[in-house]
Amino acid sequence: MEQTIIKKTVLTLKGRSIFLIGMMGSGKSKTGLKLAELLKYKYIDLDSLIEKLAKKSINQIFNDEGEEKFRELEANCLKETIKIPSLVISTGGGIVTKSENWGILRQGIIAWIDLDKDIAIERLKNEIENRPLLQGKNLNDLYMSIFQSRENLYSQADLRIQVKRENIEEVAMKIINAIHKEIIS
Repeated sequence: MEQTIIKKTVLTLKGRSIFLIGMMGSGKSKTGLKLAELLKYKYIDLDSLIEKLAKKSINQIFNDEGEEKFRELEANCLKETIKIPSLVISTGGGIVTKSENWGILRQGIIAWIDLDKDIAIERLKNEIENRPLLQGKNLNDLYMSIFQSRENLYSQADLRIQVKRENIEEVAMKIINAIHKEIIS
């Protein structure tokens, strides 16, 4: 059954890329890798691409050049991804904050991975040193503040995938099923 849905989804997508959006810690990178594997698509983690091209970590870019420069690099990398068909692209949590990015995102299917807030905060407690927007602040308050400022933007996605404690493959299948049900049917 799953294989049939996957095959039908791939055929109907006709190479259209899938962009994963959502808050930091929502599992976009791991889910994206699994989703690409299931669909036999190529995978790009936008943050990793930015780090590779800038030859700096995201933290270093934020510290040396600021968030605005990072968002500029992010937008430029996003523009390049749309030139390649059949991709799953995991984006940074703030990709939705620049209106110019939406024109590119809309050329594919946008799936919002909406992880339960308490679970996201629990995950992020171990990753603060790699999250420049969270450093030196109250994690719960800051997370909720960032989420509230982006929730309306995330809600513009084609698909909202609500996640609690599912494993990566289950989340990837939720996305495939949602594409099959809501986009294709």
